[in-house]
Formats: sequence, structure tokens, C-alpha cells
Amino acid sequence: MKKGFILLAVLLLSVAALSGCTSQGGGKVLKVGTEATFPPFETTDDNENIIGFDIDIIKHIAEDNDWKIEVTHLPFDSLIESLETDKLDIVIAAMTIDEERSEKVLFSKPYFDASQVLVIRDDEDRNFSIDDIVDQDLLVAVQMGTTGSYEGEDIFGAEDHPNLKQYKRVNECFMDLKLGRVDLVIIDEPVAKDYITHLGGMKILGEPFTNEQYGIAVKKTNTDTMDKIDASLKKMREDGEYDKIFENWFGE
Repeated sequence: MKKGFILLAVLLLSVAALSGCTSQGGGKVLKVGTEATFPPFETTDDNENIIGFDIDIIKHIAEDNDWKIEVTHLPFDSLIESLETDKLDIVIAAMTIDEERSEKVLFSKPYFDASQVLVIRDDEDRNFSIDDIVDQDLLVAVQMGTTGSYEGEDIFGAEDHPNLKQYKRVNECFMDLKLGRVDLVIIDEPVAKDYITHLGGMKILGEPFTNEQYGIAVKKTNTDTMDKIDASLKKMREDGEYDKIFENWFGE
């Protein structure tokens, strides 16, 4: 009997650990999706709790609306489909607002300005720019479904080009760059800076080459939730809470 109880407890703890979720608040539980290898927007701490700039933003929005939220880590390229099929209620994942995504989901007002950059190894001795990638037969790493992947597809003319390496997790892009398996990574500038700081051995090449804005996403028909999200974002900017969260993660 005692052994059976211990085994059941272990199994329950294992299921909880594999879920990759964090929750807070009271009332109705809203399922929030993110992709937690994208620091400083979303990542995990030493205890596997999902943390980051985006997470603090959505937690504050939830508190403002008396929502209970459950934040789950999913592959980035599955987030929109999960909204469309009601597996998620909200997505916050440093997701760029663009025309293609806006046809599928409803976006909030922008909450962050971003851009794409090229990341190379510190010891890279070849001289090139984004316009030389094809001519120099360079191998490019991107995360599936991200703006970086779209930029890579534009450069090579196809998503299945052999020189365009698509990864489920952005950390895999940087590890393969460090190991010399690819020549560069296309990624959002704040994320590039975070990985460079923590992994070392890499640097940004040139200047940012896109202008983007991130939005929080919900299902196309979920206008009531979006109205509340936008109202809370507006309130956060007016009362200084947004600036506090920004300074905490970006120090500016």
C-alpha cells in the first residue's frame, strides 16, 4: 500500500514536470502558449519555471483582469494552430505582427519594437553581408515559423533550400553555430544579445535589417479577451508598470 502511494506520487510529480507550465491568479483558467527558449522574452529558470519579459507582461495583464493563467511551453511553429484549435486561449511569444499571421489570429496593439540581425562566430574571417549569403554558399540557421525563418526563405527563395537549416528551438541554432555546423543565425536582436552574453564566442554582424513589432495573439473570434488585453497594455504604459518590467529585463 505504502509503495503504491509513493509510486503514484512520483508519477503525478513527473506529469507535472513534463507539462512545463506555470500558473497564477483566480477565476477562469486561460491557457497561455509560449516558446521558452527565446530569452529574455521567454526562458526557464533553474527550477524549470517559465520566466521572461513576455511572461511578466502577461502575468500583469492577468492580474489586472482577475484571470488565472497557465503558461505552457510549445514549439513556436505550433502556437497559431493551437490557438485556432482551442488548445490555447492566448499566445505571447515575441511574435511579430504580420499580414500572414493576422489572417489567422487576432493581434493586440504592439507591445515591443524589434528587428532581425545576423549572428556569426567571433573567429569568422570571411567578409560578407546579407547580400553575399547565396553567392558565398553560406549555411544559415533559423527557428521554424519565426520572422528569421521567413527572412531566410526570402534570401534563398525556398523554405526547403539545402543551405537553410530550420530548427525547432532557437538554442539549437546557436549551438550549431558555435560548433561550426552553420555559418550564421538570423534572429531577433535582443535574443541574439542574450545568447551571445551567456554562450560567448559569437557576435552580431552589421546592423539590424528589419523593423518589426510584437503582439499578443488570440483566436480570431475572441474579441472580448483581446479588448481586455489591449486595455491592460494601455494602462500598463500609462501607470509606468510596462517601463518597470522593461527595465528589469533590458536594463534601459
